[in-house]
Amino acid sequence: MPPLPHGARLSLAHRLLDSRLLRGEADVLQGHHNTNYVIRLGLRLGLALGAPPFTRAKYRVPLKTVEVVPRIWPSEAEVLEVVCRHLPEVPRCLAVLGESGERSLHRYRRGEALSERNPAGAVDERLMREFAAFFVRAAEVPVDELPPLPADWPADGDGDAFLHWLVDFTEQQVHRPNRERFGALFDTLGIPHDAMARFKERHRGLASRPFALLHTDVHRANILVHRGRIAVIDWELAMYGDPLHDLAIHLVRMGYEPAERVRMVELWTRAMTEAGRTDLTAELQKDLEVYLAFEYAQSVYTDVMRPALDLPADAGDQHFEVAAGRVRRALGRAQQPLLLNDVLPAEEEIVEALRTWHSTDSRSGPATTVRREASRRNPAELRALRATAERISRGRCVLFDFDGPLCRLFPNGSAALADELRKAVAARGAMNCLPADALISDDPQVVLRAVDRHCPDRELLTELEACLVRGEIDAAREAPATEGAADFVRLLTRERVRLAVTTNNSPQAVAVFVDRIGMGKNFAGRIHGRTGDPKRLKPDPDCLLRALGQLGADAADAVMIGDTATDLAAAEAAGVSFVGYAFDEQAAKVLREAGAPVVVTRFEDLASMIPW
Repeated sequence: MPPLPHGARLSLAHRLLDSRLLRGEADVLQGHHNTNYVIRLGLRLGLALGAPPFTRAKYRVPLKTVEVVPRIWPSEAEVLEVVCRHLPEVPRCLAVLGESGERSLHRYRRGEALSERNPAGAVDERLMREFAAFFVRAAEVPVDELPPLPADWPADGDGDAFLHWLVDFTEQQVHRPNRERFGALFDTLGIPHDAMARFKERHRGLASRPFALLHTDVHRANILVHRGRIAVIDWELAMYGDPLHDLAIHLVRMGYEPAERVRMVELWTRAMTEAGRTDLTAELQKDLEVYLAFEYAQSVYTDVMRPALDLPADAGDQHFEVAAGRVRRALGRAQQPLLLNDVLPAEEEIVEALRTWHSTDSRSGPATTVRREASRRNPAELRALRATAERISRGRCVLFDFDGPLCRLFPNGSAALADELRKAVAARGAMNCLPADALISDDPQVVLRAVDRHCPDRELLTELEACLVRGEIDAAREAPATEGAADFVRLLTRERVRLAVTTNNSPQAVAVFVDRIGMGKNFAGRIHGRTGDPKRLKPDPDCLLRALGQLGADAADAVMIGDTATDLAAAEAAGVSFVGYAFDEQAAKVLREAGAPVVVTRFEDLASMIPW
C-alpha cells in the first residue's frame, strides 16, 4: 500500500488524538499559555506521525488569552526545528495540527519539572551551573537559521531600541487595550496613565551587546531535571534580542533569594566569558538593573488584573484579602521602577478598590483565561453567556444536540448516504414525489422529510429510515469527537448536572458513538433521537420535551447546546435556553444571524464561566 500523503497523515493523527483525549486517555498539565495532554502514541498514531509507536508525547492546545507577552514568531515548531539542532535535549515538535496549525504534538521529555521537585526553595549550585550553560548554548544558536524577524525589529546590538520595543509592547498591547475595563482600578491603586512612557524616557544609553536567541520564560515550570541535567521546554515566547533580558526574566521568575541571585549572575558571567562571549557581558551590572526594573514595571498590569479576574462571582472577604495581598506585592515590586507613590495603599484600601471594581464588572466563574476571551464579546452576548452559565449552575440540566456539539458525524459530508436514499426512492418509482431541494440535497434527512410529506408509501418511509439508521451507525463508528466535549461532559457529570442527548439522528447511532469514546455512562438511557416520525424532528421540540419529562426538569431550568438554526428554533419552542456551538467563526456568524444569543467555539468558554 502506498504511503498516505502528508496532509492525510496529519488528518488521521488529529482524529486519533481527539479520540484518545475524549476517551480520557491523557494526563492533563495546565500551563499559563497552553493546556498540555500527555499521551502514549499507539501503533497507528506513531506510524501516522513518523514517530516511534508506544512512546509518550505531549499534545499542546493553546489557551485563548489576552496578549500580555510578546510573541514575535507565530510558529513554535519553526523555532524548535532550529533549537533542537543545537540543543538536542529540547523535545522536538512531531506535528503541527488543527485547521490553522494552532496545535502541536511534541516528543515527551523524561524528567521532573523543577516546579514540582522544588517549587519555591533554594536551588543548588549544580543546577545553577546548568542554567548558566543553557544560556550560553542558546546564545550560540546561529541567527541566520532562525525564522525571519518582524520587519520593524531593532537592529542587532541596539539595546535602547530593543528595550523601547518591549516598553511599547507593554503600553500598546497590555495597558491600553485593558484601560477601559481596569483603568479605574489602576487609578485607585496609584498607577499613572503614562507610567510606561515615563519609564521609557528615563532609561536610555544601554550598552551595545550582540543579540542572541532568547527563551524569555526560563522558570521552574519550564525546567525539566533528569539525572542532574536540565532541558528547557516551551519555546513559544522565544525572541531575538539582548541576552540580559533573558537573564533578568530568569532571576525574577525563579524567585531566587538575594544571595542566589548574585551567584546566578556570577555563574552566567563566568560561563559567557569561558565560552568567549565577553561581548555579551559589557556593562552588565548597570544594564541588568534596567532589565530587572522593566520586568517589575511591565508585570504590574497583569499582576493587578489577574487577581481581580480570579475573584469568583460570589467572592467573600477571604477572596478579596488574598487578591489584595497579591496586588500589593506587585505594587511593591513596581514602586521604584515606575516611581509610584512613596506610600503604597494599605491592604484594606486595596480590598475596597477590588470590591468596587468587582461590583461594577459583574462576572461569573473563576477561570481567568476564558473570562479574558469572553471580555472581547459584545456586551449583550457577554451578559447572555453569564446568564446561561448561571442557569446551568442553578438548574443543572443540559441537553446536547449530537452531530456538532458532540461529534462530526459525517466529517467528509453525507452526500453518499443521501444518494443511497434517493436510489431507494427511485427503485420504488417515487422520484416524482421529491421536490427540487430533495433531488439535489446532500442531507439525507431532507430526502426523508420530503418522502414523509409528499409520498403516500409508508413502507418506503420505513425503508428509508432503516437505511438512514444503518448509515448513521456506520458513521458513528468512526466519527471524530468534538474538541473539548468529553471534558465538558465529565465536568457536568461531576457537578451532578442532568444530561441528555436531543437529536434528529438515530438514538442507535448516538449510543454507538458515546459508548465508543467512553461517554456511555454519562448519557445512559437519556438519548432522545429520531422516532420514525419525521414530523417530530427539530425544529419541532418533541425530543427536547421528551428529555425534560424523563429528567423531571422544568424548561426554565434547562440549557440546550446545538449548532444549527433548527436547534435554536426547537429550544425556543420548548422554552429552553440555547447556546450555539460553532466549529469556527464563520459558523458562529451564521448562528448569531439566526438569532442565537450566545455562541461559543470552545466549550472552555462556557465551562469556566459557570459559578459552581
